[in-house]
Amino acid sequence: MKRVLYITILIIVLGCSGDDDTNVIIPLTGVDGVWNLINVTGGFVGTDHDFESGLITWDFEESSQTVTITNNNTDNTLEDSFPSGTYTYTIITAQGGNQEMLVDGRNIGNFELTSNQFTLDETFRDGFRFIFRR
Repeated sequence: MKRVLYITILIIVLGCSGDDDTNVIIPLTGVDGVWNLINVTGGFVGTDHDFESGLITWDFEESSQTVTITNNNTDNTLEDSFPSGTYTYTIITAQGGNQEMLVDGRNIGNFELTSNQFTLDETFRDGFRFIFRR
């Protein structure tokens, strides 16, 4: 029932917006819970690295819009996003309809979610593509 309410509010907010340049914050995404960073690709040099499940986890708490990152990677030569810590996060719908995730105020790319996987993709600006699984 809560999901229907959030979707209805989202439709109203999107439908009433007269300014196409305004980002809309998405209140409920289904990202709640623990996710494992399993792969990083991209970057200027063409990184492609798989991480063992559980080595780097992101634990999302939608009600407080925080993510607790546990990063146990000890290889400093590998791109692994953020160090361990608790950060705020926001998912916005940007101009053109793409959803993007901001962590600690930093836009870390396009956000795409399925039932057991999500990706953060900033390869359009020579960044990285991060793949997470439950």
